[in-house]
Amino acid sequence: MEFTVPDTLVLKIVEKYRNKNDTILYIFYDKSTDMYVIRGTREDTYRIKTCTYSFECESTRHLADFIRFLIDSENDISYILYNYDNLPLTSNEVTYEFLSKYDNISYEIAGYDYVKLKRKQLIKNLRMLKNIFNYNN
Repeated sequence: MEFTVPDTLVLKIVEKYRNKNDTILYIFYDKSTDMYVIRGTREDTYRIKTCTYSFECESTRHLADFIRFLIDSENDISYILYNYDNLPLTSNEVTYEFLSKYDNISYEIAGYDYVKLKRKQLIKNLRMLKNIFNYNN
């Protein structure tokens, strides 16, 4: 029997470099472990095949520092907020590949393209993930 977590907010951040996707991050908050979960990758280049990565973080500020280290503040980003209704029961099962596979406009709540990564706004967005959740989780 397969269990899924009801409605979960997932924030996707896409860094644009020379009008192409560079870094792609999916971030959600796992209420059961009180941890932010990050799934990310860099886009492959014609010479380099990149791998995905997965991290967890307790602190909103530390997560913001990590994201600001990954993304060049001079580049434009897109923020997309999704409402996934099909996530596996445990966050360990929520892989980058899973999030990417179900990355669909039908889950999109809001999106903002071609904005700059600003720490204050980033922290607000991350806190939103932590503080807005489905009580059935």
